[in-house]
Amino acid sequence: MNSRETTGRRVSPKCVRRLGAFTIDFAICSGVFFTILLAGFEFARFMYARHSVEQAAYESARVGIVPGKTVAEVTAKANQILNATGVRNATITVTPTTFTTSTSTVTVEIRCKYSDNSWLKPMFLANTDMLSSMTLDHENKAYLVAAGTVGNNNNEPIDQ
Repeated sequence: MNSRETTGRRVSPKCVRRLGAFTIDFAICSGVFFTILLAGFEFARFMYARHSVEQAAYESARVGIVPGKTVAEVTAKANQILNATGVRNATITVTPTTFTTSTSTVTVEIRCKYSDNSWLKPMFLANTDMLSSMTLDHENKAYLVAAGTVGNNNNEPIDQ
C-alpha cells in the first residue's frame, strides 16, 4: 500500500482527541458568534425603524406648517412614510387637532412598539417603545402677525 493513500488507514487516538476538542471549541464559539450576529441584526433593525419614525414625524409636521393644510393630510403623510418603511401599529397624534389661520405651531407625535416592528423575535429590545415628537413653527410667522406689526420673527427675511 502506498504511504499516501488514506483508505484503510487507522486514525490514531491522538487525532480523535483533537477532533473532539475542535467540536467542543466550535460549539462554544458558534453560540457566542451567532448571539452577536443576531444582536447586530436586532440593533440594526431598531435603528432603522427608529429613524423611520423620526423622519415620518418631521415630514408630516412639515406638511402641517404649510398654510391651508389639514390634520388628515398630516396623518396621511406620516402613514405614507411609515408604510413605505415597514413600521406597523403606530399611533399618530397631531396637535392642534384642527388648523386655523392663527395656528402658529404644529406638533406630530408618533409612538409604536419595537416588538411589533422587529424582523426577528426581539431578545434585547422587546419592551422598547419608539417615540418621536416634532414641533415646527408656522412656515411664515409674518402670516400670523397683524398687518403693520411685522417684525421680531426670529430674523426671517421678511423682517428686513
